[in-house]
Amino acid sequence: MDQSTKQSIREANKKFLMKEYKMFQNKKTLIVALIVPILSLIALTSYKKYILAVGYEIVLPISGYDPRDLLSGHYITYRIEYGLLEICSTQYESQTAYICLEPEKSIHFSEPSSCTKMIAGECNNGQFKAGIEKYYVPEDKAKYLESQIRSKSASIALSVTRNGRAQVKDLLLDGQPWKELAIDSQ
Repeated sequence: MDQSTKQSIREANKKFLMKEYKMFQNKKTLIVALIVPILSLIALTSYKKYILAVGYEIVLPISGYDPRDLLSGHYITYRIEYGLLEICSTQYESQTAYICLEPEKSIHFSEPSSCTKMIAGECNNGQFKAGIEKYYVPEDKAKYLESQIRSKSASIALSVTRNGRAQVKDLLLDGQPWKELAIDSQ
């Protein structure tokens, strides 16, 4: 074998190895790209289940129902009645806030130490948002629920952790879970 043939074999081997390395890197990237969203979804679901498992229950009245959000399906969007007249009336920029429910209803802009029950959220454009302002409704029950929610007293049952993170447990109509009323009506 002459020198030029050996050189071309080396170059071919080098190209082949580089191609294999790039393909291996692409496979690693693909695996990571598939695993990261799955792990994130598992972590989010676990966090929500944790709040439901360890939180204490609070029931708050709601008003201002919008039965459908066209961009995200059948959700009931509502305003929660915290029992305070002015919550975030002067806050127009995003700011962390805590609504203290016990021992006395009040709003704080740093974590209150005297509060035994509170909900953490954010004041933005004059509104307090805690990520609990929507409740998913199955499409086949949406029309029934829309008529029931307008004719009955509605509230939500929340599970709230000690640091104020809240998760919706159920939608209540006249103090009963809406699913029980939907089953009774069929």
